[in-house]
Amino acid sequence: MKPTLLVLLAVVVMSTSTHAQPDRRKSLDQAVSEARDRYDGRVLSAETDRRGDRESYNIRILTRDGRVKRLQVDPESGRDERRRPQR
Repeated sequence: MKPTLLVLLAVVVMSTSTHAQPDRRKSLDQAVSEARDRYDGRVLSAETDRRGDRESYNIRILTRDGRVKRLQVDPESGRDERRRPQR
């Protein structure tokens, strides 16, 4: 291959890898912040739970009315895995 073609090919490969779809995975800090906003309370604990190849965030929040909310958040979707789907 000609050197200019190699350079062009390298630029194309590098630009596609840097412009790939961004990681939409939530960090533990993001999940805690969203949970605190949703339940308007004080975070008692937050930790990452790993079981096999699955990961989840366990968050406990003390709400203003004195209840403790326990959440199990999926980092990929951001959903609380303990909530039941609405029918």
